[in-house]
Order: sequence, then structure tokens, then C-alpha cells
Amino acid sequence: MTRAAVRAAVHRRIRRLLENQDDFDDNTNLMQLGLDKEDIEELIFRLEDQLGLTAFTAEEDRILKTARTANDLTRFLIEIGRY
Repeated sequence: MTRAAVRAAVHRRIRRLLENQDDFDDNTNLMQLGLDKEDIEELIFRLEDQLGLTAFTAEEDRILKTARTANDLTRFLIEIGRY
């Protein structure tokens, strides 16, 4: 799984939540885009399912506390995809 493929999946899923809003920068704050903590949690779970990934609960808790941008989500998904 390439970084570009993961990034594209993250962007597609966020745009769906935002009802197809124009593209956004990878470093734009997710909350500034209108996503709340519950949206971000759902986003993470759906992306894991879509990409066939599974994270430990502690890892998911960590990303929920620290994910601020699409770039953060992409990095997390790549990280858990390595093992």
C-alpha cells in the first residue's frame, strides 16, 4: 500500500463526510473542516475497514487524541499497515 493510495483514500472519505466539499490541504485542521471527534473516530474505523487494517485499541485511542489533520491520519494508517 503506497502513501499516495492511503492519502487518496483519506481524502475521499473526508470529502464524503463533508458532502463532497472541494479538496483541502493535508495539513488543514479536521475540526476547522467541520469534523468533530465522533466524525474523526468514524473516519478512522471506516478507513481501517476499507484498507483491510486493524489497530490495537491503544493505538486507536492515541490517534483519536492526536489526529488533527488528514496527514496525521495518513501517517497512522501507514504505520499500522506495516505490521
